[in-house]
Amino acid sequence: MKFGKQHIYDQAMNDITMLGTYAEQVEREARAEGRSLPPPVRLQIGEPSFRTPEHIRQAALQTIANEPLTYGPPAGWPWLRELIAAKIARVDGYSIDPENTAVTLGGTGALMAALSATVGPGDEVLMPDPCWPIYAMQLTAVGVTAVPYPLDPQSEWLPDIARLEKLVTPRTRLLMINTPGNPTGAIFPREIVSALLDFARRHDLYLISDECYDEIIFEGEHVSPATLLTRSELEDGRFIGIYTFSKSYAMTGWRVGYVVASKALTKTITDVLCANHSNISIIVQRAAAAALTGPQDCVKEMRDSYRQRRDLAVRLLKEAGRYVYTPHGAFYALIDVRGKRGEKRGRQFALDLLHERNVAVAPGNGFGKVSEEYVRISLGASDEEIERGVREICQFADR
Repeated sequence: MKFGKQHIYDQAMNDITMLGTYAEQVEREARAEGRSLPPPVRLQIGEPSFRTPEHIRQAALQTIANEPLTYGPPAGWPWLRELIAAKIARVDGYSIDPENTAVTLGGTGALMAALSATVGPGDEVLMPDPCWPIYAMQLTAVGVTAVPYPLDPQSEWLPDIARLEKLVTPRTRLLMINTPGNPTGAIFPREIVSALLDFARRHDLYLISDECYDEIIFEGEHVSPATLLTRSELEDGRFIGIYTFSKSYAMTGWRVGYVVASKALTKTITDVLCANHSNISIIVQRAAAAALTGPQDCVKEMRDSYRQRRDLAVRLLKEAGRYVYTPHGAFYALIDVRGKRGEKRGRQFALDLLHERNVAVAPGNGFGKVSEEYVRISLGASDEEIERGVREICQFADR
C-alpha cells in the first residue's frame, strides 16, 4: 500500500481542526440515542464571530461582475503590493518597497513558502513551545527538525534567551517567533524582540516573525523585528515577516496573506509560490485591496469586542481561582485545567468536556509540551459562548 512520505503520514492529527467535526458527530450520536446535550459552545478554533465587512465583500462581487478572471503575477498584482507596503509603514512601523512583498494563500501559505525557500532536510529550526500546531506540520513537510524552545507561563509566556542559546547546534538555520502569540496572547516587549534579533544575528539565522495578529493589541505595543533594522539590514535577507488579512478583517475563509522579506529572498519565495499555485485569485486580491483602502473602523470595533471578551474571560477565571495570566493581544487564552490532584489531562479533559457538556476547546498538548496541562479557548467566539464555556471549564476542572 502506498501512502506517501512516511514522516508526513506519521504526524499526529491536528486536534483543532478535528474537534469541530468530532463535535458534530457527538451531537448526531446523542440525537440518535435520544439523549439531549446542552447547547453547543465552540471555543476550539480561532474563527472571528464577525462577518467580513460589507465593503470588502462588495469589492469581490464587483470583480466577478466586471473583470476578467485571468492568471496573474505569482507575487500578486502590483496595486495590492503597493497597498501592502503602505500598510506595513502605517501599522508595523517600518519602510519597504512593493518588491519586498508577495501575496500568499493566507498566513499559512506565507509561512510554507518562506520555509520552503530557506530550509530543508538536515536543518534545524527553533520553534516556540507552545505554538500554533501548523508550524510543526510545515516543518515536517519540508523535512527539517523542529527544536522547541519553551515559553514561560510564569513570566507572561516570554522566551528565555539563555535557554535558547543551549539549543543551538551547527545545523540550526532559522528562528521562528510569534507576537502577538497564538495560543498565548503574549506580546513580546521591545527588549525581548531586540534580544531575539541579536540572537539570530549572532548565530547567522533566518528570523521568521509571525505577525498575523499585529492589529489585535489590547495593551502594550506590537514591535516587529524589522523596526530595529535599517533598510540595508533588511535587504541582507535575515528577516521574514508573515502577515494575513484573516484576523484583522474577519477574512479567514478568503485565504489571503502576504510575506515581507528582502528583494532577493522575495524572488526565491515568489518562485516557490509560482511552483505551488501560480497565483492568488484576483477576486480575493481586490477584496484585500478594499480592506486596506476602505474604512478601518471595523478593525477597531472587532478589536474592542475581543478586548471585552478577554476581560470577561479573565474575570471569570479570577472568580474561579484559575487565573494564570492576562493575554495582551491576539484573541486566545490558555487555561490551566489541572485537577485538585494535579494530574495532567489537557487532551482527555477536552474530550470529556465535549462529551458531557458540549463545549469544544483546543487541548494544550496540540500546541506543545509546555502547555500539556492547559486548554486553549478562542476569544473570537460570542460573549455568551465565552461566559458559559469558561464557567463549564472551571467547574469541570474542579470536579
